[in-house]
Amino acid sequence: MVVLDHSSEEPSYRLIPVTREDIVLSKALTATWVQSSEQTVTFPAGGRRITKVHVHQGDTVKPGDVLIELKSDSLEEQIDELQYRIDKNRLQLSYLDQAQAADEETAYNNFVYNTKEIEDSDVAQYERDKAVLAQNYRYKREDLNDEIEFDTKKIAKLRAELSGSTIRSTMNGMVYSLKEGLEGSTSRKDEVVMTIVDGSTGYFEMKEPDYASYFREGEPVPLSIVYSSASGEYELLPHNMSSWGETQQFTILSAPDNEGIDVGTSGTLTVTLDRRDSVLSLPTGAIYRADGKPYVYILDEQGFRQINWIETGLEGNDRVEILSGLSEGDQVVR
Repeated sequence: MVVLDHSSEEPSYRLIPVTREDIVLSKALTATWVQSSEQTVTFPAGGRRITKVHVHQGDTVKPGDVLIELKSDSLEEQIDELQYRIDKNRLQLSYLDQAQAADEETAYNNFVYNTKEIEDSDVAQYERDKAVLAQNYRYKREDLNDEIEFDTKKIAKLRAELSGSTIRSTMNGMVYSLKEGLEGSTSRKDEVVMTIVDGSTGYFEMKEPDYASYFREGEPVPLSIVYSSASGEYELLPHNMSSWGETQQFTILSAPDNEGIDVGTSGTLTVTLDRRDSVLSLPTGAIYRADGKPYVYILDEQGFRQINWIETGLEGNDRVEILSGLSEGDQVVR
């Protein structure tokens, strides 16, 4: 004999009510902190030995601080030599008036006292000699002035190179990048060897042109930073939207109290794509689909599950708008 003991087990369901809620569809985008001002340090000339690098990556600097020094001994010697030659030529130039006057006086005395009877031909010869004398002194003056002008231009160029021997900071900021092994190496003209950035005047930059139309001028946007000395919740404002293209800029409206944001720090910017306020809704996990059509499970009078077809509207991040098929307070099975 076999005895069967019949037992029933009630199914356990979690019931979710249909309620009126705000539905938000948002998108998380990445925005990166960049500086609005920077100084790129380059060498004005190539082939010069780098004698000293005064800063390290991460150092803070202010305007006028010496960053790099280049060898300048030969430049100073060349400048001194040229300056001596300029002074010498100027001195010679100042003596020409006296020398010309003395030669003209000698020529006149020779004409007057060495000529027994002055004839027209003698006068003509004297005038020619005087003209030749004046021309010779004019040429001397032109030669000296040409040399002074040439040396002056050359010395100006050397002084510019000498001033470039000491490369200084032009702004307040931090040494963000610095080429390794500079000290003792040879300079290369226009090579960028250092970048100084001013992190206090930066902005957040995003590269999401497909979502640019969802932002509005003057409308705050939330941004979150984690795992950084600048971690916290921020509010941003779209900046200079008329110039938006492949990149979009945002300035800080409010920020947590921290040590500041390092260049390159990224955060998650949240933009609202669509929303519905105070509409019938259910959590996304309570709605199912068959052939693309939405439905929910409800309980009949006997407590069994049955399908109830519905019409949905906006599908938000965690809730879905209910357009028809359910009323406020209805219970669905999840």
